[in-house]
Amino acid sequence: MSRAATGAAPGKVILFGEHAVVYGRPAVAASLATGLGATVTPFPGGPELEVPGWDLHVRLDQKGSRFDAIARGFATALDAAGVQDRALKVTVDGELPPGVGLGSSAAFAVAVLRALGEWNHAPLTGEPLLAAAHAVEAVFHGTPSGLDHTVIATGGCLRFERGAQTTFTPVPLARPVPAVVAWAPRKGSTRQAVAGLRVRHEALPAHFDRVFDAIGAVTEAGLQALASGDFDRLGQLFDLNHGLLNACGVSNVDNERMVAVAREAGAAGAKLTGAGLGGAVVAVTPLGADRVVEALQRAGYKAFQTRLGTGR
Repeated sequence: MSRAATGAAPGKVILFGEHAVVYGRPAVAASLATGLGATVTPFPGGPELEVPGWDLHVRLDQKGSRFDAIARGFATALDAAGVQDRALKVTVDGELPPGVGLGSSAAFAVAVLRALGEWNHAPLTGEPLLAAAHAVEAVFHGTPSGLDHTVIATGGCLRFERGAQTTFTPVPLARPVPAVVAWAPRKGSTRQAVAGLRVRHEALPAHFDRVFDAIGAVTEAGLQALASGDFDRLGQLFDLNHGLLNACGVSNVDNERMVAVAREAGAAGAKLTGAGLGGAVVAVTPLGADRVVEALQRAGYKAFQTRLGTGR
């Protein structure tokens, strides 16, 4: 009798503090109510991985192909889950788009690891899951910060600070935040956005340090708004954080247009999320989320409703 095992993981957004976190200020990330699901089924020709929504069909012997990193990440997940009998197929589906800053690779890692753990009758949870997800993320990104897979594996909302040690602290939420997420194709990489800001900071260090201080203050105020459930104030702080990120030079025409469309359609506030230079924006939508999604889609962008601070 055939059997199947499943696992799921949410996506994530950065609510406050992206880029400034590189310079010692705090950041806040939240999981989404939208994510990926993984299903493991018997497959005599396996192991095989399929992600139909991303147009991926991968076998471990596809060395040197454009899927090489995915194949190596899949192999790492199989090893981390302790799977010996590899006559299996993993199918991943969901609404999360790749490559726009919503934690797709970390959600992929966590969902697949959870499904493989269930398949292997040895569920991965807690620290073992975090360690395994970090190993898969390292295949994709070299030296991941740990933020994506940590907030995705734990769910909820986390404060993130870099220092002598990287710290993750759970953030209390009065209730999950109603939101709309939209995205455009990336015009630049995370590395490019970070490097460009570094050059600007080196040219005008005192001025940019004041901008980073302002982002840090907005982040602290945002934590209070999250704790009290004040979505109007949260939206205002999103707007302020976005303006400061624009001043840092990490926004682009698509980010600005998506933010403007969301605000004009009734969002309480909106900002880019993640590295910028395209990618995703997130809007607080206590009312009229349908209108915001429709307006963004009419403007040529993809968008969905979700909640922040919950997990799939």
